[in-house]
Amino acid sequence: MATSVRMAAAAVVGGFVMFVCGAVLHVGLELETRTIGVSSSESQLRQLLANQSHSPGFYAFPSLPPELETAPKAVAAYELEWMKGPSGILLVAPTGEASMGPVQLLGELFCNIAACALACLLLISQGNASFVRRCFGFLLLAPVSTLTLTASHVLWYRFPHQFAIDGLWVALVEWSLAGLVMAWILRGRCRVSGDSATLPLS
Repeated sequence: MATSVRMAAAAVVGGFVMFVCGAVLHVGLELETRTIGVSSSESQLRQLLANQSHSPGFYAFPSLPPELETAPKAVAAYELEWMKGPSGILLVAPTGEASMGPVQLLGELFCNIAACALACLLLISQGNASFVRRCFGFLLLAPVSTLTLTASHVLWYRFPHQFAIDGLWVALVEWSLAGLVMAWILRGRCRVSGDSATLPLS
């Protein structure tokens, strides 16, 4: 089987495995989603947002306008307001869209396949890597993604720590199972010639 075909197959199958794992972990075990709280004043909050006609977007409160970010007094006042609380972020979704429709589901599947394709390109550059080494390489992408993305959300946007821990478990399971499948599809020795890597036919 040609190298490009095997890599494409590995990306598609790996992405599908990752998609199914994510569905089971998020919906079945409620990892990450269990950290989302429910406000006792939800109806009043939604009515307030409707009355003020907030457009879909990402909001912070208290806020510091960009033009005042270099003004010491404005920054000091903002920090006092932030520490006094309540402070946080608000994400307003577009109206008329399903919370989990085709856009979200197909978009998630596409992102999973794209991530697996990039991972295959990265791992194939290892040359004559063993099956175990490739599996381990795929697995390492889990903590890398958590440390570079989810950890930043915890530090800067105050996401719950449990959200990051759940996210790490989700990533570990997804990349371990998807990586196992992709490493099997890409099994065998890899010959590197020039700037390209090729896989054997057997």
